[in-house]
Amino acid sequence: MADIVLSYARENRPQAESLSRALEDAGWSVWWDREILPGVSYEQVIEAELAAARCVVVLWSASARQSNWVRDEATLALSRNVLVSVLLDDSTPPLGFRQQQTASLAHWNGSTTSPEFALLTQGIARVIGEEAPLGVRLPQVETRAPARPKRLKAAVITSVLGCVLAGGAAVKWSNGYFRQRGEAVPASTAPASRASSRVESARALVVPADATLTLPRQNVALTVLSGTLEQLNADTRLLLLHIRVANNGTRSFYRTYYSTLRLVVDGVPRAPNDSLYEQVEKSSAREFDYRFDVPAATTRAVLRIIDDDQTDEIELDIPAAGR
Repeated sequence: MADIVLSYARENRPQAESLSRALEDAGWSVWWDREILPGVSYEQVIEAELAAARCVVVLWSASARQSNWVRDEATLALSRNVLVSVLLDDSTPPLGFRQQQTASLAHWNGSTTSPEFALLTQGIARVIGEEAPLGVRLPQVETRAPARPKRLKAAVITSVLGCVLAGGAAVKWSNGYFRQRGEAVPASTAPASRASSRVESARALVVPADATLTLPRQNVALTVLSGTLEQLNADTRLLLLHIRVANNGTRSFYRTYYSTLRLVVDGVPRAPNDSLYEQVEKSSAREFDYRFDVPAATTRAVLRIIDDDQTDEIELDIPAAGR
C-alpha cells in the first residue's frame, strides 16, 4: 500500500498527476485511481487503499465540492485522522472539512522547491509522523522575539502577580464573610464552575410515531429512536439523535456516510458534528448517535437523508428553550 492516496475530481486530473510526480520525487509512494487495473472492482480497490494509506491528500476545487466520491473519500480520511486538504482554486472545502489547516496550490507551478509545496510536505509529514523528505527545502520562519530589558520584564511579572494575589484574597474574604453570616454567596463572588456554563439541562425530544427514513433501492431504513436537547450557551443547543440503521438489502454492508444525513433548520442544511463512517452488515442493524448544533430559538427541523437521487425526510418538533 502507498504512503499517500490522492483524492480529486475528474476535472483536476492534470493537477493530480503533477502533484503525484512531485510527492514521489520527494520520496513518498503515491497512489491514485489511474493505477486501477481493468476488470478490478473500482470501489473495493479505492476503499482498500484509503483504509491503508498513511495520509490522504484531498484536492478541493469547485468541481471536487460537487463530487460525492471526493466527499466520501475525505470523510473516511477524516475519520482516520489522516486527512490533508489542498485548495486548487479560490473555492473553500465543504462544511465539515474546514476545521483543519488547508494548503493552497492554486498558483503552484509544479516545482518541488516552491514554498507552497514545502508547506504541504510539512503537513503530510506531520500526519504520517515523520520528518519531511530530505529533498524538500522547508521555508525558514524567524521565531526569535525581540529582546526586552530585564528590569522591565521583572516589574511586569511582579505587578501581575500582585494583582492575582490581591484578587484571590478579595474573593476568599468575601466568600468567608457571607458564609459566616449564614447568607448565600453572591454569584459575582462565587467560584465559576463548568456546570454554570450549561444554561439548561438535557431534555427529551418527542419523537414522531413514524420517524423512519428509507432508501428503497438499497432497502435500508433509518429510525429515530430517541433524542435529547442540551443548552450549550445562550445561542446554541446540542441536538442528539439516537438512530437505528437497518440493512435489509442485498448488499454485503451499508455505509453510514457523513454526507448522508442533514438537519434542515430554517431552510439551511446542517451536517452532523461528527464524521460518522461505519458499516452495517447485511440482514442486521446497528445504532448510532448523531449530534447537531442548532440555534437556541429552533422549534422545528427536518431530518433529511440523501443518497444519490434517493431522498426522504421527517419533521421534528423541538421544545422551545426554557419551556
